[in-house]
Amino acid sequence: MPKPNFALLSALIAAFAFLTPPAFAAGDAGAQTTRPAGYNPIAGDAKLGEKLFTDTKLSTNDMACASCHANHSAYSDSFAKPYPHTVVMAKEQLGRKTVYLDEMIQACMVMPMAAKPLPWNSKELAGLVAYLQIQQKSFKPSR
Repeated sequence: MPKPNFALLSALIAAFAFLTPPAFAAGDAGAQTTRPAGYNPIAGDAKLGEKLFTDTKLSTNDMACASCHANHSAYSDSFAKPYPHTVVMAKEQLGRKTVYLDEMIQACMVMPMAAKPLPWNSKELAGLVAYLQIQQKSFKPSR
């Protein structure tokens, strides 16, 4: 029986780790979508957020936020509640009991949109938060 080539095996493992995008690394979505220590959200421009909401360039799979959420679709009833609150997707896929709105945006970036999360201090994330806060005010739960 031939001896295992540990050098080759190590090289293959390293190559796979290098080629795997960070947003898709096992167990990494939770960390990427959690507010960093000391994070203070910045004020955002809702007009920029509205533009980004329909921008497929944010994703790697031609999705935009509006792909799921146009006209208030695919929001759970909890969207009407102030953040932080429980969101089924975050609970089921990330094991998170509650999330802030910016964390939920990051979760959508990483999971359905298959992209890297936005930088936490970015005008893009702040703009999406500002726009979704406006959308949240006009949202009517189904129950």
